[in-house]
Amino acid sequence: MSAAIKHDILRATPCWRKTGPRYDCALINGNRDGQLDFVEIYGLFSVRLSSMTYRIALIHRFHFVGRHPSSEYIELQDGNDFCFIFVDTIIRALHILPPSTYNHHYTVQDLQSPDMHLRLELMH
Repeated sequence: MSAAIKHDILRATPCWRKTGPRYDCALINGNRDGQLDFVEIYGLFSVRLSSMTYRIALIHRFHFVGRHPSSEYIELQDGNDFCFIFVDTIIRALHILPPSTYNHHYTVQDLQSPDMHLRLELMH
């Protein structure tokens, strides 16, 4: 949270208002040829080694499946892949909707309709 303007940017907390965990999702610069990845943030913390401080995030990575034929929303599959990343690789927060009775994939809810950044980056 930015204390100066009181605006939530990204949240990862094991107890959200006594209703269970809340893990925000994000778009990150992946480590494979500049590829974008969709992740869920499980924890944010800092590690200090010698005189350097590193901001680290524990993430749950999703795999890109494609776009839904009618809605054109980005569809993802649970990769069951957990790892650590540098917080600086996070581009921005986004929403990932869980599978439903109508769609068996996770769905990225584009925040800008349609999200031009995602559309251009994922055309490759």
